[in-house]
Amino acid sequence: MSYDPRSIAFLAEILFQPVTLQADRVQQIHNALFSRREIAYQNFQIAQDGIHLSNLATSPGSVSVATFLPDRLVVREELRGTTVEDFATRVVNVASLSFQILGIHTTMAQQFVVRSLVTPRHWESSTQLLAHGMLAQGADALGTFGRPVQAVGLRMTFPQAEGQTEMFNLRLETWTQDPRSVWIENTGSFAAPTTADNLPVLSNHLYSTYKFLTQKACAFLEVFDHR
Repeated sequence: MSYDPRSIAFLAEILFQPVTLQADRVQQIHNALFSRREIAYQNFQIAQDGIHLSNLATSPGSVSVATFLPDRLVVREELRGTTVEDFATRVVNVASLSFQILGIHTTMAQQFVVRSLVTPRHWESSTQLLAHGMLAQGADALGTFGRPVQAVGLRMTFPQAEGQTEMFNLRLETWTQDPRSVWIENTGSFAAPTTADNLPVLSNHLYSTYKFLTQKACAFLEVFDHR
């Protein structure tokens, strides 16, 4: 692969049968995680949209949070230099500890989101690559609008197939914060239940989502990255 994708965000959504969410139980989770620096959260907050464990922002727009809702656990790391290995460790450990303390035995489904940036090799901006490199008629077709194009995107859905039980939703777009790079998001949905004693398999789902972006999506992008 000739690209070097830069991952800027990871998200995991672990769904389970609804439970009565008790703040003191989630506080126990926070206390237990606080002693483990690599997966610790500094803050504990009860809000209308859930109970949040979070870390202070290290840069503008950065996010590090685990949100507890009656039917799901959501773990997010954005713009913090997190690697896929770091996030896998966090998700598996936070979910395992949470299931144990909250008395949850099975996750009914899981969803993972990976967002990365890729810099084209032969185009000056992501807009040029997506608008002129990918579109069959390029500038001629876009000329019908009679004005410049600032943002362009492509969305694809890959359903379950033989031997492939996951579903992927892939987006390739321009990104205003970095006009040079293509913003790529892949969402992997995994419908199979997973028991509490088998939660390490969640890392496999994350890696599948990550590899589909860094390998398949980047290979697709490379087909159009020429002049």
